[in-house]
Amino acid sequence: MPISKDEFDKGRREDPIIDKINDFLESNKDKAFTEDEILRHLYPDHTAWPGDRIGFNSAILILSHAGKIETRYVTTRAGVEIYFTAK
Repeated sequence: MPISKDEFDKGRREDPIIDKINDFLESNKDKAFTEDEILRHLYPDHTAWPGDRIGFNSAILILSHAGKIETRYVTTRAGVEIYFTAK
């Protein structure tokens, strides 16, 4: 059911995940993080990871294509992990 523009304007605004990821990485330019580390920082009490991972993957592709982040495959004790950092 459509709503009026006035009702829409009364709604709560939330930064899209793409902005949250970019802001987090920008404020930590001297470090790189895995997907799990970023999501745990952004949503410390949240448990709906499958949905967030879809949004995360889309946001990472856009940020990478826009040249705002870098991605590297890094070998750690846990195996090969993907790390993300701001450019």
